[in-house]
Amino acid sequence: MPKKKNKILLAEDDRLICRAYEASLKQEGFEVACAHDGEEALQKLGDFIPDLVLLDLIMPNKNGFEFLEAIKPDAKLKKIPIIVLSNLGQESDVERAKALGAVDYMIKSDSSIQKIVEKASEYLK
Repeated sequence: MPKKKNKILLAEDDRLICRAYEASLKQEGFEVACAHDGEEALQKLGDFIPDLVLLDLIMPNKNGFEFLEAIKPDAKLKKIPIIVLSNLGQESDVERAKALGAVDYMIKSDSSIQKIVEKASEYLK
């Protein structure tokens, strides 16, 4: 029986970045769903329950912080590990994201796609 693919929800408003991450994650054998804003990411959770979420903070409609706040009350969803990928690097942003349930925080401009894929793999082992 083939191994079940781990599912990743990728919430990123920049479509070019989204495609690049998606291609690399799929190459590693992950099933990936992309959402281009926080609202769409929440809607995707209705029928695509991921094993991991990669979450940008600066997005239209609902930002990453609002997404984290929205899923926190849901016992099933708040167990999903969420890695924030953002260019907001201030300590207050990192602390806020972690207080809202993010398990990790990566600065996009400091992280290669390969490094992000490796980090996702670590959480899905």
